[in-house]
Amino acid sequence: MTAVGLNMAASSVPRLKNEIKVNQYRTRPSQRQSYSDGVYSRRLGEVVAVNTEPFHLATRCAHGGASGRESGKANEPFQQAIVQSTVFDLGTSAEAEAIFSGARKGYAYSRFGNPSVDALAKMIADMEGGAEALVTSSGIAAVLCAVTAGLDGRDGPLVTHQDIYGGSFELLRILSDIHRVPVEVVDSTNREAWLDAVLRAGAVLLETPSNPLMRLIDIEETVAQAHTVGAPVIVDNTVATPLNQRPFNFGADWIVHSTSKYLNGHSDMIGGCLVRKERLSAMHRTIHKNLGGTLNALDAWLVLRGLRTFALRMEAHNRNGQAVAEWLLSRPEISRVYYPGFASYSQPDLFRRQMKHGGALLSFELVGGKEAACRFLDRIELVFHAVSLGGMESLATRPAMSSHRGMTSEARLRAGVSDSLVRLSVGVEAIEDLLADLEQAIAG
Repeated sequence: MTAVGLNMAASSVPRLKNEIKVNQYRTRPSQRQSYSDGVYSRRLGEVVAVNTEPFHLATRCAHGGASGRESGKANEPFQQAIVQSTVFDLGTSAEAEAIFSGARKGYAYSRFGNPSVDALAKMIADMEGGAEALVTSSGIAAVLCAVTAGLDGRDGPLVTHQDIYGGSFELLRILSDIHRVPVEVVDSTNREAWLDAVLRAGAVLLETPSNPLMRLIDIEETVAQAHTVGAPVIVDNTVATPLNQRPFNFGADWIVHSTSKYLNGHSDMIGGCLVRKERLSAMHRTIHKNLGGTLNALDAWLVLRGLRTFALRMEAHNRNGQAVAEWLLSRPEISRVYYPGFASYSQPDLFRRQMKHGGALLSFELVGGKEAACRFLDRIELVFHAVSLGGMESLATRPAMSSHRGMTSEARLRAGVSDSLVRLSVGVEAIEDLLADLEQAIAG
């Protein structure tokens, strides 16, 4: 946007394609585009010059959740309010009918909708480049909602891969065993078998990079195959994040996240979300409302708070993740490192095409097997022995004991999750301190 002196007369201001007169903005604030549309306006005399190019993700995050400018009212608080209320005044009978029928925007009960939660949904949809989003009480609740919405009206199984996150694997087993939802689990490293299964799919659920083995699946190729039979593709983007991977750019229909991880980034809440590339239908909202996994206002605000530093945190996560992965690769005590950001990684072309950076989650195996892995976890001091990922602190765990414990030993072996595998979520600590701790733990 061209810089123009504020003391210039209105007639001397270059007239931009999308200019809006100030008095028009004041009387009809709904015509002013919001941050979520990637547009910001600045008053210049009697003209508001509108930047038609979206701001960078870091800028949108820094201003995320700001409520005042979007309201069109003067002297509004910058921070989004925490609307910690179960119920809302419905007004007259006619006004209540309009709210319940959807004729006008309104709130009745916070399981159905809440202003704080809606603000978070709007921001995450913007970050991922989707049309609309729904916020849930956990990442698994988001997967459940997305799978249910994706299979609505569809024949054929839900197709997924055997090394998907252990919690998702357990959920799909429940859906299959108890609710008789057809689920087909495929080895995605066998490209022919994977694409063949996708052709039979009612819907496809994939996680790339996979947790914890960091394997990649070609989103664009999978989507092209799935769409030939009308099957929607759901991508779990928790590990990659919107900064490092953009699934909608490759044609995905849905994106799911555990917002407990990098989006919140402070390890102080549990939540999830699902984002749709196109507008949500009434049935999608009904599924979300009645599966019951909705989020409360305070936790929504915590994620909004976290998202304001998301881009900054991810720069540090990415930098440390790459450094730790390369350091581990050089150590004789380590037999194997799983990290897609290596130049020698087994899928370099796909990585360069699909991802911006390898991120901050990795796994490795120590010489000495399970005993060495347990000894490492017993000796770490700075790194926490804990589950989860994406917080500012570094965390390490053995997936076979924790996140993938619900899988049978045979299923874990098929997925490649050995008893000696250690997963490391690299935080934002000083890299010198991290490497020192890892070295003393490995040396033991």
